[in-house]
Amino acid sequence: MKRALIISLLVLPLTALCGCGEKTPPDMPKLFPTSITITQEGTPVEGASVQLLKKDDLYYKWLAGGTTDASGVCTIRTMGKYTGAPEGTFQVVVYKTNKIESETRKAQPNAPSDPAEAAEWAKKVDEEEKEFDQIDTKYKSVDTTDLTITIASGKNAETLEVGAPVNIEVKKARL
Repeated sequence: MKRALIISLLVLPLTALCGCGEKTPPDMPKLFPTSITITQEGTPVEGASVQLLKKDDLYYKWLAGGTTDASGVCTIRTMGKYTGAPEGTFQVVVYKTNKIESETRKAQPNAPSDPAEAAEWAKKVDEEEKEFDQIDTKYKSVDTTDLTITIASGKNAETLEVGAPVNIEVKKARL
């Protein structure tokens, strides 16, 4: 009897810690399970970033989104940690980039200690490193995307097509 009491006193706090999960903020709206599959010409896109935004309320505080898996499926999470999305209609922003690493950086991962050599190294790395959009850039902005999803009570699942694969160089901002 004493042994059972000791075990229950040890197990009960652990059960309480493990069983509940993280509490949502008190003002957070109810979230509904949502998954979005991203395809290009019917083929799933892996590694695409997906965001649900309100075009008429860019300061909407319950940001929702995620990244697609190998099947092109993105399980939407709000605030990066709560599974699901709030009810409503959202613009869907989708983007995926591919970065080409500099041959100079591959050969010499760190800048030289000499300031003049370091400046030359940095210039070569900047010239060689390139980033390419893999999805049409119209889907990259809330102002130009034509993708939408309406989240309703219950489970939500949508497949969205983003057209043919592209390889558009991202122009670097120069200071």
